[in-house]
Amino acid sequence: MRILVDIRHFSSPHMAGVGGYTTSLLHALFEIDTENEYVLLSSGSKSLSSRTPVRDLLTLGDPSSRTPRDDKNNVSFFHIPISNKLLNLRTLLLRHPSLNWRVREPVDLLFLPNLAIATLPTDIPTVLTVHDLSWNLYPDFYSHKMQLWHKATRPHELIAQSASIIVPSTSTKHDLERLYSTPETKTHVIPHGVAPHFSAAMLASDHGVRSRLKLPKRFALFVGTIEPRKNLLALIEGIKNYRDRTHDDLHLVIVGGWGWRSHAVRRRLWKRDTYGWVHQIGYVDAHDLPAIYRSAITTVFPSIYEGFGLPILESMASGTPVITSHTSSMPEVGDDAAIYIDPYNSRDISEALRGLLGSSSLQKQLRDRGIARARQFTWEKAAKETLEVFSESISPL
Repeated sequence: MRILVDIRHFSSPHMAGVGGYTTSLLHALFEIDTENEYVLLSSGSKSLSSRTPVRDLLTLGDPSSRTPRDDKNNVSFFHIPISNKLLNLRTLLLRHPSLNWRVREPVDLLFLPNLAIATLPTDIPTVLTVHDLSWNLYPDFYSHKMQLWHKATRPHELIAQSASIIVPSTSTKHDLERLYSTPETKTHVIPHGVAPHFSAAMLASDHGVRSRLKLPKRFALFVGTIEPRKNLLALIEGIKNYRDRTHDDLHLVIVGGWGWRSHAVRRRLWKRDTYGWVHQIGYVDAHDLPAIYRSAITTVFPSIYEGFGLPILESMASGTPVITSHTSSMPEVGDDAAIYIDPYNSRDISEALRGLLGSSSLQKQLRDRGIARARQFTWEKAAKETLEVFSESISPL
């Protein structure tokens, strides 16, 4: 089977969100699949080889590895040297050609790891991954540009025309069925995995990471893009309330870049009452993230809506207790290994911190449960289940 994979979303050098999912899944697929061929389709004015995510696909193992991949003869690249804006505009206006036509070689299956502006072939099955429906359920959380982009993908058409749809959680599957009347048999729940370099074992290099990034001695951690859906304002207020009530000099470290509509968080961090204890350190190298998790007292992930919530599992795998929201997919991911809060109530975050940090037995309990929970999620398992969906889509029952 020859599989065409759309990697045109690799326009950002940062391995986050959809880019991280695509890279991790393809790594795992390349490791276990020796029968199928993969053609990775990219576009843009920049050369294919210069993009960080694409270079990562040419390495073996997890994202922290840099060993050249020289034994994968079933993987090839096809680059369209046209800017993404021009390519998308032509697709929107003409609805031609289909993605497989651009490769000009026969393929058996098209795989879209995310929504995309694309014309799907009518004679070749498509497998589409829908990560979440936040843009549909909470449009106010997105900038006008992002709202227009999602509309331009024509999600109703993509979802209806795809032979199979992959979602990371049962929560997202239910959202898809409710909002798009998707048949239950068409949607497959395949949870994300946790990269093997996330572990609870402290390394000698952890101290160097803490020193280089100037991490505080005691801190709660948030990992994710700074955008309204992630609920950073409630997190800051919750920790401030905790600090005021307990006089505990707990700091907050925010790992992630500035996203859309993040101006409210910027304004909040300009106020004097956050000076000295809130640290926004931006994106970090994949090598450093496990050490940051291990150095934190707790990871607090109070997002209002998630299709999955990978930082929950990454933290658990690193042996760090998690406080997260009781909404959407997060209880499904964390199960009994996390503390759940109302994301709309910053006082709830404060109380959860008091309960966790005031009980060493609870911290140990959540640490042990979290490590065990994270072991159930691997990219190898996700890749095997994805291959099954590919096969079923080619030869439906």
